Amino acid sequence: MGARAMSLDSVVERLVPNVLRKAERAPLAPALDAEVRHVDTWSAGRLAYYVDTRAAGRPVVLLHGVDAAASSREMAPLFDALRRERPVYALDLPGFGLSERADRTYDRELYRAAVRRFLTDVVRASGGADVVALSLSSEFAAAVACEEMSLVHSLVLVSPTGLGRQAPGASFLLRAVSHVPHVAEALYRVLATPPSIRWFLKKSFVGAPDPGLVDYAIGTSKEPGAHRAPLAFIAGDLFTEDAFERLYARLPVSTLVLYDQDPYARFDRLDDLTQQNARVEVARITPTRGLPHFEQLDATLEVVRRFWAQDPW
Repeated sequence: MGARAMSLDSVVERLVPNVLRKAERAPLAPALDAEVRHVDTWSAGRLAYYVDTRAAGRPVVLLHGVDAAASSREMAPLFDALRRERPVYALDLPGFGLSERADRTYDRELYRAAVRRFLTDVVRASGGADVVALSLSSEFAAAVACEEMSLVHSLVLVSPTGLGRQAPGASFLLRAVSHVPHVAEALYRVLATPPSIRWFLKKSFVGAPDPGLVDYAIGTSKEPGAHRAPLAFIAGDLFTEDAFERLYARLPVSTLVLYDQDPYARFDRLDDLTQQNARVEVARITPTRGLPHFEQLDATLEVVRRFWAQDPW
């Protein structure tokens, strides 16, 4: 009996360290191969951003989209391509990537304030930065441009939300569930399983989804507090009501909209927008489904560079 007890003790001694090592989570790796810095904000806490300022010129600021597992990885092809010719910054928005994911109210005002603070205190570009925003972040960037034109020199909006004829947002049931803490977190865990993340990302690609993007999305979705910001998105709390009239039609800076097919956004009012706001032009990058800079990078860069060259300073 004693020998058996000793044997069991030995097994436990060998297993416990392994269990503890598995329980200790390795820190989330950077989304981009670039220097990571941080800025502390009053409303959104500590925000992470990537930067490469070795090149000269007007700074480019990249804003990733908002979804269940978003991060600056969504802007990796543009960051890597542009860092050789312009100073480039990529911000991990509040609640995503390497930025703080604390328990706070996540709403559109929080994101607008974060972008405004980042442009004001970190980028500090004389005459404003050239901002490239993806999906829902287009609304945040447009709001800042409308409020403080001096911070934004130009906008490139990639597959922007708020241009459909129907208002975006969640169903009543999703809104209700997303505000019940334990139920909401359980909902997020269902939406953020690896198979689910792969399925959602597959819808944004004509071909196979980018493996690095998939892997990073799975990794960032497992971080403590990862559910908080996405649940605000699922509840519809981050969208601007009537973004067309309140934001896009009022844009005071040169703006380029890139679009094609997109399972998560509609562009029914693009013609209306170009008729109402002469500062806006559009370009269709095909065939793509919301992430043209992944599948049609050269075509995307050609259009964007041509747009910037029209008014470099």
